[in-house]
Amino acid sequence: MAEASDSAGSPTIYCYNCGAVMEATARFCQECGAANPRLMSGQAFAGSAGKPVRTDHIKRRNMWVQVLLAIITLGIYTIYWFHVTLGELYRANDTEDRRRWLWTVLYIIPIVQLFAYWHQGHQYESFVDGKYPGIAIFILWIVFAPAVWFLLQRDLNATAEGNQR
Repeated sequence: MAEASDSAGSPTIYCYNCGAVMEATARFCQECGAANPRLMSGQAFAGSAGKPVRTDHIKRRNMWVQVLLAIITLGIYTIYWFHVTLGELYRANDTEDRRRWLWTVLYIIPIVQLFAYWHQGHQYESFVDGKYPGIAIFILWIVFAPAVWFLLQRDLNATAEGNQR
């Protein structure tokens, strides 16, 4: 991110990825979705609900390795992925984590898994400050689940990379 000041003296932030102007307090660029490394540095900052949020726990995962693991394990890796990423979302959103196992079990059970999709979609919506509505993520889970996998992991990876800066 590059920084300048406007006539009012407040800093103008430019995205390091695409160069678009963005708010200094935005977690992600509205144009390309890249994380704001000033906020994603593992330091506590205020999230959409005004609560302190930490992102230093988020791990970068290679998408191709994940696809390979999902194929080799005949989909069992996706259960692990759901469980771990839901925990990362909980921690980043400052949400209590005690029901993560329940949501993971629901994720495995046909028909009932729709509730797990709904839950993770809304956790993801909170994580990206409404960049993607929870209902849209829920529908995408039903229509084409790999797209949710890609979007969620892309944003988690962008956050993890911002933590390394």
